[in-house]
Amino acid sequence: MFNWFKRLTKKTKSPRGKIFFFSGPSGVGKGTLINYLRAAHPDFVFPASCTTRSPRPGEIHGETYYFITKDEFQTKIKQGDFLEYAHVHGETYYGTLKAEILEPIRNGKTVIREFDVQGFTQARERLDRKDFVSIFLRPAEDLDTLVRRIKKRAPISDDELAKRMTSMEKELALADIYDYQIFSEDRNLEKLFTDAQAIIAQEQGA
Repeated sequence: MFNWFKRLTKKTKSPRGKIFFFSGPSGVGKGTLINYLRAAHPDFVFPASCTTRSPRPGEIHGETYYFITKDEFQTKIKQGDFLEYAHVHGETYYGTLKAEILEPIRNGKTVIREFDVQGFTQARERLDRKDFVSIFLRPAEDLDTLVRRIKKRAPISDDELAKRMTSMEKELALADIYDYQIFSEDRNLEKLFTDAQAIIAQEQGA
């Protein structure tokens, strides 16, 4: 039995592809799940975002991000090119281009996209409801276990950890706006992968 909640919205079969949005708090395994799906489904589309920050070592333009200038980003905002965007800490812009999402589904492709809750709330207002499915990953353990998972990934300051915990509370409060919720258990990633793929398979056949 899967630990996810069946959506109530009735769907109609369509030759179009479908977008699967994944959200959830820090440390819950979103990146690990996306990497798994990328390896398991080379036919899926994993669109890159745009950003105005500089590339870090190992990052590739067009794969990790589209690295563009602030002027270019602001021009795209004026042209309505973004499905969603954010101005982080008053410095760096991040955004998802509509074309990167919509063109693949017009060609019958499955699109996988990780979003924070803020990005998803923007995107869902600008898309046809039939074109997307939203999945929220929530921790199956208590708060202390999630904190350990976050600290295990990389060094983090107490201030940054406190910010992430505050964000987590806000994100969990909005979990019910998603079509599905699946539980991420520590040391049981296989179940997370299985649950996510079951939802994708079910919705692809809707």
